[in-house]
Amino acid sequence: MDGINALQLRDNARAELMQIKDIETGFEYLSKVKAIEVWAKAEKKDSELQNLIAEQKIRTQRILGQLIKDGQDAGEIAKQDDGRPISVPSCNTYRTLTDIGISRRESSTFKQIASIPDDVFESTIAEKKEAVTKAVSELTTAGMLKVAKEIKSPHVSFNSGENEWYTPSFIIEAARESMGNIDLDPASNKLANETVKAENYYTIYDNGLTKKWYGNVWLNPPYSQPEISNFSNKVTELEFTQACVLVNNATETAWFQNMMSLCTCVCFLKGRVKYNDKNGTPANSPLQGQAVLYFGSNAQKFSEVFNKYGIVLWMMKEGK
Repeated sequence: MDGINALQLRDNARAELMQIKDIETGFEYLSKVKAIEVWAKAEKKDSELQNLIAEQKIRTQRILGQLIKDGQDAGEIAKQDDGRPISVPSCNTYRTLTDIGISRRESSTFKQIASIPDDVFESTIAEKKEAVTKAVSELTTAGMLKVAKEIKSPHVSFNSGENEWYTPSFIIEAARESMGNIDLDPASNKLANETVKAENYYTIYDNGLTKKWYGNVWLNPPYSQPEISNFSNKVTELEFTQACVLVNNATETAWFQNMMSLCTCVCFLKGRVKYNDKNGTPANSPLQGQAVLYFGSNAQKFSEVFNKYGIVLWMMKEGK
């Protein structure tokens, strides 16, 4: 029976999700997908099918999370399932989430997955699906929860444009003045580039780690692991003319030490950078200070420009 359902899921995955309009329908469908998942693993079905099932489960959890949040925001569902009567939008009877079979823990899980921005959610799905194909990783609810938690962490600024963490214009302009212009931002998006004004930029969908870096580069890389290490390692390949890199001053980490060993000079910024939200309003600050590392042959210019923003250390080298 689950084999038949698996074939139906393969053919009608998107249509099935579109039919979920209420919590009960969504939870019933989630239970069916979980049963298919157990069957597929027991039968050791091909990775493509198991990947599709895992994706369908996570997408259903995301829909349920949004339905629960919307119901709670509308006052139709109690925010704490403490036994008080609540109404489910699809029913005329009063029920709690427990009545439907959803625990408080499951509700929290679903809402966390629903809180992930669409672009990050879709890119994570795509990344994990590719990793499954290469037998490197797998698509799981736990993995998606990790993404949700990283987004909420005050240490995380995924890049200069994603998740409403935007670099203040004064730092961008200082980098532009130091290098003369900005040819490339390899970790950005359309809105962020309105400030960066790079001639070219790579988004999360382009995956700047797989692209060639050239000319004068501005980089505020993703601050979560393993992305921060991967982007920092890419910087040290030195496939560009100049670069200004804004990161947390995590001097104890291997990735920071690696960049420090190859940069021309570094500015340890005064205080902590107040990142802007999408409206340009200062809104987010990491828990630690930040540094701008310069790679290139004009340390003097960088020092003159950034000296007013913090202590500049020369690394006793010129050139790339």
